[in-house]
Parts: sequence; C-alpha cells; structure tokens
Amino acid sequence: MIEKTLDELKERILEEAEYVDIRPYSHNIISLYLREIDKRFGKKITNEIIEECELEILGWHKWTGKVK
Repeated sequence: MIEKTLDELKERILEEAEYVDIRPYSHNIISLYLREIDKRFGKKITNEIIEECELEILGWHKWTGKVK
C-alpha cells in the first residue's frame, strides 16, 4: 500500500471541503483523512491542517487535550 504524503492528504481535504453538505459522505471522508494525519504526524500537525483548511467553520475543532 502506498501512503499519501501530508501534502496529498491536505489537498484531498481541501477538495472534499468544497462539497461538505453537498455530497453525502464529505464529512466522513475528511474525518478519515484527519485521523490518518493524526496517526502518522501527530495532533499538532492535525491542528495545523484544521486551521489551514479552515475546517472549524465547517464543524471540526482543534485538539486541545481536553475531553468535552
């Protein structure tokens, strides 16, 4: 299996973000990419991606270390 680079994952997230609330599974796909980033690169990088892709306005939140 060939793993995607961080840039490839970010690009895919940006592509899917355009279709949130339009296509049925866009939220799920973005969440899967974010989980992969978290697993491979850590929470700091995941938070950076959430910020850079402006995902907070679409409902995602950065990891603060606190459980709500």
